[in-house]
Amino acid sequence: MRKILFFLLVFSFPGTLWAADPIIGTWKTNLEESSFPADQQGITEDTNTYREIDGDLIELSIKTFNPDGSLYTALWRWPKQGGFAECLSRTLDEGVIYVQTSIEPGHWCVCIMKDGKQIARYHKVVSKDGKRMKQTLIGSRDGKPMKVMKVLERQ
Repeated sequence: MRKILFFLLVFSFPGTLWAADPIIGTWKTNLEESSFPADQQGITEDTNTYREIDGDLIELSIKTFNPDGSLYTALWRWPKQGGFAECLSRTLDEGVIYVQTSIEPGHWCVCIMKDGKQIARYHKVVSKDGKRMKQTLIGSRDGKPMKVMKVLERQ
């Protein structure tokens, strides 16, 4: 009996280590509970879809309808355990890099750097019940301080 329990424990534990991060899924921004800089006020819809690819990458697809009615889309990919993020949909400004850090499942920090200096940081936390995520971006744009706080709900 002990051998069977040991066998089950040994072979089931690794599965919990490689389980999908709670961030995986489609999230829609609750615009009433979120706050944006003045030039982004009036966003009519914002959806983020995170998915796991080949067990070792996370892909983020962003779809945002801007105040002027235009559609912003972006596609990002980074290693599941954290690392350099690659923007697949557009070229980043010269010298800009994004580094994703997985703190624990459902808790991510992103350091945005330009020419070796941090210009912004992004913090993403999924609630314990997995239904809401809070994302906070603090940095500067055009030399002015900027803060975005998004509350997203799992779809």
